[in-house]
Amino acid sequence: MFRVDRRIRSARNPGDPLRTAYCFTPDRAFFPPAVRAIASLIEAEPDARQDIFLVCEPEDVTPGFDRLPRRLRERITLLTLDFTRCDADLAGQGRFSRAVFRRLFLAEILPSPIERIVSLDSDMLIVRPGLSRLADFDLGDRPLAAAYDMIFLMDFKGDALARRFQRSRRCLGLALDTPYFNAGLMAIDRASWRAGKLTERVTSALRREPKRYPFMEQDALNATLRGGFAPLSPRFNFMGDFFLLDLERTIEPIVLHFVNAPKPWEFAAWRGEGRFAEAYCDWFAASPWPDWAKAPAPPPWRRTRPALTRLRREFSTRLSLFLDQASFLDK
Repeated sequence: MFRVDRRIRSARNPGDPLRTAYCFTPDRAFFPPAVRAIASLIEAEPDARQDIFLVCEPEDVTPGFDRLPRRLRERITLLTLDFTRCDADLAGQGRFSRAVFRRLFLAEILPSPIERIVSLDSDMLIVRPGLSRLADFDLGDRPLAAAYDMIFLMDFKGDALARRFQRSRRCLGLALDTPYFNAGLMAIDRASWRAGKLTERVTSALRREPKRYPFMEQDALNATLRGGFAPLSPRFNFMGDFFLLDLERTIEPIVLHFVNAPKPWEFAAWRGEGRFAEAYCDWFAASPWPDWAKAPAPPPWRRTRPALTRLRREFSTRLSLFLDQASFLDK
């Protein structure tokens, strides 16, 4: 069974319903970045009373977690579980460990009063207020809300990578106009998820034909739902090529998602904008994990935004037109 650290309960008023959980599910390699993401969530909305869960296996907890500043540590419920009883026969691929499957089981393992589950990847930073709105959106009869993935949006670029992603979606049995979402941030309606038996259906598909789903649980969720999700705008999942298109000031994202490798905390390899690496470096330097703050001198990252080339400008124009016309829960 699982073990729950219940000190977060002291941050809630007696009798308040525990309705929404903000959940991170890191493995050991992503545990400190997950805590950094949680710190950014709290910094963005310091007066919100979120219930924040770190859900992982006991060996994933990086030594030093108990030395976090008290004001941060007491906001986090650490839930440790032997996931082998859940994810038997599910295996990671490439740089992704089996931890990617943990979000599929949140509706089964979280405390029963929780009705809305906001699942977040550990390679995210929350940079503006607004994440708490996910607790109140009406999803209708749909089990989750999520933002479109670049696997879908790259169609507006039309290059070789876009064609590769189109082939991948066809292999999932999806028509090209069927929206495809990124599973890094999902606002899950727990009752609808369980009524639709999504955990059972998705894990069964992954066990039956793992090679069919190169993006693993994300592919299997999209193949199962076939566009039956509530779309969020890129404000809730600003990812991938968005960083190259000079759209950050227009979209004003709430959540930055560093989906590609290297990550901005991999300082020797990071070639993106320095402001993102520094957001991790500065935080880790004052954390229980100062070794994570070691960066080469001089650092290899750039100080300016990436150049807006002609191809990027054309992609940005077409993508912006689509986003302006699309309907989103938060629009």
